[in-house]
Amino acid sequence: YLAATRGLQMAMPKAKAKAMAGEAEPKAKAKGTRAKKATKGTWGGRRPGAGRPKGSGTGPSSDSRRNRVAVMLTDTELSKLRRVARRSGIPVSTAAYDLVARSLSRA
Repeated sequence: YLAATRGLQMAMPKAKAKAMAGEAEPKAKAKGTRAKKATKGTWGGRRPGAGRPKGSGTGPSSDSRRNRVAVMLTDTELSKLRRVARRSGIPVSTAAYDLVARSLSRA
């Protein structure tokens, strides 16, 4: 009987098994207690000097490409674009950018 009872206790959650054995349950965490937030920024680790250097986040340069445009292509247009990219040895998105930039410079 004792071995069967122990087998049941092992299948139960630990808190319930301890309660059946007469052991006290650990106190529940009080509501509203949270870990303290770091006073410093959250970028980088806790070690001094970890993370990016201060002042290095000046933002994108004025000539960087930061605007996105979504384009819907048919299957044949996409296959042609992939062919152009493969022949040039560049990614498909770079090939698409080159085509758009060239056509805009002519306009």
